Amino acid sequence: MSRCGFVVGLTSAAILSLTACAGDGSESGSPPSSAPATTSQAAVPTPEELAAALVTEHDYDGTWSVNVPPDAADAVDGVVPEKQRELLPRIDLCDKAGDEARSAAADLRWQAFRQLDQSEKDPIDMAGGDRVGHLIFVQEFLMAADPAEVETTFDALRAGMRACEGKIPAGEEGPGKAEPMTIPDVGEDRYGALTTMEEAGGGAYWLLHSSLVRQGPVLMELQVVDIVMGKQTKPVFTTEDIASFLLTAVEKLPPTR
Repeated sequence: MSRCGFVVGLTSAAILSLTACAGDGSESGSPPSSAPATTSQAAVPTPEELAAALVTEHDYDGTWSVNVPPDAADAVDGVVPEKQRELLPRIDLCDKAGDEARSAAADLRWQAFRQLDQSEKDPIDMAGGDRVGHLIFVQEFLMAADPAEVETTFDALRAGMRACEGKIPAGEEGPGKAEPMTIPDVGEDRYGALTTMEEAGGGAYWLLHSSLVRQGPVLMELQVVDIVMGKQTKPVFTTEDIASFLLTAVEKLPPTR
């Protein structure tokens, strides 16, 4: 499924796939990496080191499980194999983003990824008619490169995301909006955005809390997603909750050296 604003591919277990674009939307990402450190002092972490720094099902309050795509079973835990990389959520910035931002998004190659699904005692039947409750998951994306390259990519993506803030016209799903989101003062630079999108046909809407953080040679994107179902159902997370998710993830990043 594809839509201007973001794309989410779901199985009953909420399996990976998000992106952001917009006729006026917002999101994040970053470029290639796997080359060793060259011009900068900081050592560039390997994909295996990045994978070891991903959040786990034990890092957050509540009951969580790691969502492992069927065709990634042979991968090192958390490391993104080449054949899996194209299946990860892609970043489609709106036309307002400009060539530099759109190029940075197109060149993005995440090296480590994990999705955590929050376990519910009574999981929602996605095919049911009267759906009430939440589907919640967290996605963390990491890449590493020379710090100067990471900074250039971060700046381009943030500029593109800011340009895409605003209303998102209806496409395959209903209308929505992308707006700046306040996040903690983490890393060397950061950007937060909240994308809200109505599900086609009504009855549910998506809240995508997206944080982009640059720390030395590492670029991280953290998505905290709450799919809210039922007219009387309220969102689960507060600003403080999102901050806690992000702080935990940043604290696990490889130290800059």
